[in-house]
Amino acid sequence: MDKDGKTQFWTLNVASFLGQMSINMVNLALVYHLRYTLSWSAAMVGLAASTYTGLYLVCNLLLGRFWQRMRPVASLCLSLCGMAASAVLVTFSSAVPIIFLLLVLYGFFMSMLWPQMEAWITRDAEGAELNKLTSAFNFSWSFGTAVSPYLTGWLVASSPALGLRTAAAVFVLVAIVLSLVTALTPRMRAARAESEHIRTRQEGDGVDHSTPLRYDSWAAVFIVYTALSVVLNIFPMHCTDTGLFDETVSGALLLARGLATCLCFVWLGRTHFWQFKAWMIYLMEGFFVLTTFIFSPVTGLAGNALYLCIFGMIFAFCYSFSIFHSAAGALDRGRRMVIHECVLTTGQVIGASFGGTIYEGMGYRNVLVALAAMGLVLIALQFLVRAIVSRRSV
Repeated sequence: MDKDGKTQFWTLNVASFLGQMSINMVNLALVYHLRYTLSWSAAMVGLAASTYTGLYLVCNLLLGRFWQRMRPVASLCLSLCGMAASAVLVTFSSAVPIIFLLLVLYGFFMSMLWPQMEAWITRDAEGAELNKLTSAFNFSWSFGTAVSPYLTGWLVASSPALGLRTAAAVFVLVAIVLSLVTALTPRMRAARAESEHIRTRQEGDGVDHSTPLRYDSWAAVFIVYTALSVVLNIFPMHCTDTGLFDETVSGALLLARGLATCLCFVWLGRTHFWQFKAWMIYLMEGFFVLTTFIFSPVTGLAGNALYLCIFGMIFAFCYSFSIFHSAAGALDRGRRMVIHECVLTTGQVIGASFGGTIYEGMGYRNVLVALAAMGLVLIALQFLVRAIVSRRSV
């Protein structure tokens, strides 16, 4: 990797780390701000969380091709600044319609970020290089996810609004640094829009060699993101509502989960046994169902810490399945990353909305039981589809 390549590698991964850290700061600080500063119900908090993730999904579906016409750096910087403005403005209003409008804008601007980032990072890479790039990216954003709950827990103990404003400041800082580094680095400055890059590859007789394992991988990432939404949004609220743990302890538990994910991503980046193997995908989904059901009645500190760490490792496998098998052999990686993001976002929306409703009426234990049941149904559907496809191909 040449000097410009290393500069791009480190810049995009640092931006991924800080960007995801700030996004998770907004997610958690928003829960505390709406629930305890504005006294919203748990169901309303879940609806709010599903609003911006839902808009993120809709905008990716409707505007994904349009964002690909923009240069990656322009899309990323506009996204970061737009999210910063939306997050700050939430702290200055108590009107429900205005807050929901700002959350709509937040989701709109977020849709410009991750598909473009992922397509830029993996551009033209295959095999060992693709594994290295995706694993570094996975570690970067997951480390941001890991440290953000602890940092946010410390900030919201003073003021939930402080957490939102701090996240906005980091968004702006990342946009400024990304713009400056791009201007000073020829390779990054020359990066064309993803649509133009794809057209050039197609004109050069590029052939698509995508793997069908992407479909099973998308099912796996869907279920773990449904659970992640519950863990990041419902679990802290459950801890505070029941007096189980305070903000600092729940933040430390979420930090442990995130660190477990990070360490697993590092290991997966150095191994290859999990690639292009359907049985590994089914195995991890099965582990998720089993552990979530077994730990659903647990209320102690050690039990919650153990479950969150196990979930963190399962999550790392399922996310790696999705991003690697989405990109491997694909000609139009921008489109594949849009699908990858849409699937995981659908999981987030379902986790936040249905999780909040179930929690409000039936408690946190039943939220976990519902997640385990959903995972079991999904595995059954995958085996059914696989059996139908196999019979038709005979």
